[in-house]
Amino acid sequence: MSDYQDKFSRIVDLLEERSPQGLSISAIARELGMNRASVSKYLEMLQSSGDVSMRRFGRSKLYTPAQRVPLSELFDRLSNAIVILDADLHILMVNTSFIKTLGIHRERNIIGASLFNLNLRIFSDPAIRRNIERIRQSDTYLAEMQHIEDSTNHIYLLEFAPTVSHVGKPGIMVSLRDITAWKNAEVALKNSEKKIRTIFETAPSGIVFFAVDGTILNANRASLRILGLKDFQELMNGNIFDISCYKGKVLELIRQGKVAETELACDFDRLRREQRIPSTRSGIAYFDVVFTPIALDGGGAPHEFAILFWDVTAERLARKELAFKETRYRSFFENTCNGVLIYEPVDGGGEYIFKDINHATEQILRMKKGDLIGRKLFEVFPDLPDPDVRDALIRVLKTEKPEFLLPLQYRKGKDSPWIWHYIFKLPSGEIASFMIDVSDAVREDAEGPLRACGVHRKHSQEQPAPVFHDD
Repeated sequence: MSDYQDKFSRIVDLLEERSPQGLSISAIARELGMNRASVSKYLEMLQSSGDVSMRRFGRSKLYTPAQRVPLSELFDRLSNAIVILDADLHILMVNTSFIKTLGIHRERNIIGASLFNLNLRIFSDPAIRRNIERIRQSDTYLAEMQHIEDSTNHIYLLEFAPTVSHVGKPGIMVSLRDITAWKNAEVALKNSEKKIRTIFETAPSGIVFFAVDGTILNANRASLRILGLKDFQELMNGNIFDISCYKGKVLELIRQGKVAETELACDFDRLRREQRIPSTRSGIAYFDVVFTPIALDGGGAPHEFAILFWDVTAERLARKELAFKETRYRSFFENTCNGVLIYEPVDGGGEYIFKDINHATEQILRMKKGDLIGRKLFEVFPDLPDPDVRDALIRVLKTEKPEFLLPLQYRKGKDSPWIWHYIFKLPSGEIASFMIDVSDAVREDAEGPLRACGVHRKHSQEQPAPVFHDD
């Protein structure tokens, strides 16, 4: 084999020396002192390997160095590790990747050596050796094999193929590449798909995939349960536009083509009547929805979409009922003729912050709501009788039993109103107080004894003076 390589090198060197002038077979044979028939055969092999080019000049064939990359150089640049064996399993050719992959020292010459005598890892595997032997014996063989290297846990893909050498002799080509990263990515992808499938099947929220025309492509079990269906076949007869009462909203989401949150409604009676979808539900249901397009790998407008949805009908009705009650409470709170105060206890009942008051309280206390909310009771009204009021509030806070407070004044003064209180604890932990202005009654009670004294004095003055007789 080394003699062949020497002849090839001499021919190529001569052609490069005379380039760009072409040389005929006879001229090359004469210059190198070689047999013309041998030179002709060598040139055919060099031409087939891409090392030389040939052009005709009349009857003559003129040869020049190849202007394209030689096959041998291409072979050496391949990323796969490749070895070519002769019929006796001796190495004819290897590329750089083979040297690196097998960890062979660059100074070591393995050309011409028996592959099985080199004690190369991977090729020590009996199964791989047996497969190579089967190719040599023209038996049935595996075109591909995978090998796991125990010392590194690397995975290799080996490909086998019979070949024919330049001189027509049979040989074998073995190609191998490290597919560890690809295998790991494949496992990771399978695990990811399994996770996604698990989420799809077990998520409590409904998930529906559909095409741009509304055709339903897939739906999870939760969506069937929410829609009152037994299996996916019942849903296949429908369309995403049929399920939603707001077709225009869905079309707009598709047109925008981006993730969005919205609310959709479904009329199950209409769905059953017009679309023949046998839902067990009735009436109108409301759903909170997350809409998302399914992005394409190559970009461009998406053709498939998905919605993640959950039933909020009960919550929606509850919010509506709560809003109604809140309106009713606020109307009562603001329009009642009695004052209403809401306190938040702080410091274990040592102080109380104004949380809310109604219009009647503003009139009774002669202060605006904005001047009281967030402020402390005993700081705003230091003239409140203390500890009577504070003790009563603490008792209500701890015992949760309502109490009446005797009429009191928030500020000292003849014109300050006298206010009667009924205080009680709310479920929120706050203290509420109903207030009634009883100033007139208090003043009448205070003036009653004075009026009685005045009447008695007047009556005494109108009585005739007593007459005394001397006996």
